[in-house]
Amino acid sequence: ASVPGLQADRSYLENFSVFPDNINVEATQTGNQPPPQGSPPGARPTTVTSRTSWSFLKLPEDPMRPRLHDRRVGLNSITHVDYSRPEHEATERRYIRRYRLEKQNPSAAVSDPIRKIVFYVDRATPDWLVPYVIQGVNDWEPAYREAGFSNAIEGRLAPSPAEDPDFSLLDARHSVIYWRPSTVANATGGQQVDPRTGEILKAEVNMYHNVQNLLRNWYFTQVSPLDPRAQRLPLPDSLMGRLVRYVVAHEVGHAIGFPHNMKASAMYPADSVRSASFLRRMGGHVATLMDYSRFNYVAQPEDNIPVELLVPGIGPYDRFAIMWQNKPISGAPTPDDEWPTLDSWSRMQDTIPWYRWSTSDATADPYDLTEAVGDEDAVKSSSLGMRNLERVVGSLLRVAERPGQNYDLLDELYGNAVSQWGRYNSHVAAIIGGAVTWERYGTGPRFEPLTEAKQRAAIEYLNRVAFRVPAMFLNPDILRRIEQEGVVNRIRSAQAGVLNSLLNPNRLNRLSEYEALAGPRGEAYTIAELLRDLRTGVWTELTQNNPDIDVYRRTLQRAYLDAAERAIDPPQPPGNASAQVRAAYEAARISDARALLRGELSELQRLARAAAGRTNDTMTRLHLRDIDLEITRILDPSS
Repeated sequence: ASVPGLQADRSYLENFSVFPDNINVEATQTGNQPPPQGSPPGARPTTVTSRTSWSFLKLPEDPMRPRLHDRRVGLNSITHVDYSRPEHEATERRYIRRYRLEKQNPSAAVSDPIRKIVFYVDRATPDWLVPYVIQGVNDWEPAYREAGFSNAIEGRLAPSPAEDPDFSLLDARHSVIYWRPSTVANATGGQQVDPRTGEILKAEVNMYHNVQNLLRNWYFTQVSPLDPRAQRLPLPDSLMGRLVRYVVAHEVGHAIGFPHNMKASAMYPADSVRSASFLRRMGGHVATLMDYSRFNYVAQPEDNIPVELLVPGIGPYDRFAIMWQNKPISGAPTPDDEWPTLDSWSRMQDTIPWYRWSTSDATADPYDLTEAVGDEDAVKSSSLGMRNLERVVGSLLRVAERPGQNYDLLDELYGNAVSQWGRYNSHVAAIIGGAVTWERYGTGPRFEPLTEAKQRAAIEYLNRVAFRVPAMFLNPDILRRIEQEGVVNRIRSAQAGVLNSLLNPNRLNRLSEYEALAGPRGEAYTIAELLRDLRTGVWTELTQNNPDIDVYRRTLQRAYLDAAERAIDPPQPPGNASAQVRAAYEAARISDARALLRGELSELQRLARAAAGRTNDTMTRLHLRDIDLEITRILDPSS
């Protein structure tokens, strides 16, 4: 039963439908849901009623021939343990997920498939958006053609009851794009597969209506200075339709078997994504639609990028992965026989970087980021993004102030702008203690720590941009329209996120390990250098003749102490914590970073005491005395 505490006398079958290969059953179920954890004593269960559907689908009589999975290529997979293999161990076998595509003419280089992939578009989709949703599916057709299949995929409006009274979107034989009447600002895509082979039997995309609000905010915040259509709201329907098409194409990518590939946004040089000719040649600013690399905020107005190139399309990685997933391999009757060819395709990444995919066991790759554009050089790209963001914030009042309407829109757009600043900072912070990764099978190193010079440039950017509040966010003409208070805490939250990231024990441990592996004469950016550089940026006032620390810098410095305390004395994990969490705690507890941080806090305490005696500002003096006491407490909790 899908409802907890099911009550049989209040539950019943609604209907059932029989199709050639499957049965659908729909039921209304009522049951008692226990009070949530933490409810007061005596809290009563709540009654829940839910309508639920089940589909029972018969698996194919003739299983599709599977294709082996390769961690170098981003494709979803299924896994089982094969005990019949000759290896001296229980061998895990992984097969990729894919539709069964078989050529009508096997001897032809390009042929229509025996059965094409069809995504039926929900008739609940707003009429004006239906063509854009269909085009989002059809955008994948050229990639399949390159893999040898013409007319392999198609978006099609679901037939009406008059056109086909037996058609049902719930029929498990159909792949469907549903339009959900929901305030959720999101979209999803997935599939159901034959567990024996990985054959996709049914896929679906869920488009929640309010994804349009998310698209408006992304597009306005990132590229409105580059597109006159976005310099007033609401966006025109033609632009919103194009953005919906982009999301549909991304979610269809998930539905046909693709996971995210967040590494793709770093595979092009940062300067190249400002070139219209480069963008035309590559199909956009990112090598795949499966990255979260929304719109090209690196481009500048003077670059004169055509507006259609601000939105990414199907890229070279997408075409490569569709080929790897689907192209027939002649003369290979078994999955193992296919492997030499598959391996040769995968090794194309050795010379073509935009064919690369995220490394599965990498946790600190600064090229593997979400919401990034041009993160091959995050310092340069974030600097360019900040130029556009300043233009965006400068337009907020003109765009969002409307007589007769409240300031909710202004509040929302301002909040999105501050969040975008935080994203730029996080992209740069990822460089510190980062290692670029490259998935390889027996052909060389997979991890390469970034150079000291790159890391030093990153901390210089953060000291200049993240730890100094951009003046655009302190415009009283905006703030006095949207809130009585809150800007100080908003800025503190954004800056604290960067500090917590930089002083995270895992990052500090990586810096320590990379220093050790580099040897006494190796090039490495060390924890000591990080703390010294952070002192320069966060605690600048401590060496001034007459320190005057404003409220934003005071909250920043307190956030630094909070982050340092967590690194020195990490919270003990609960008894039911996973082995991985307990191991991370132990690594933080015995790390060299603790000793270095304690030494740094002692030095900051000395400087704060001296600075308190030099300042003429009362609030600054009180703040520095508070800093002195806080450091004493952190270093000696018993005090």
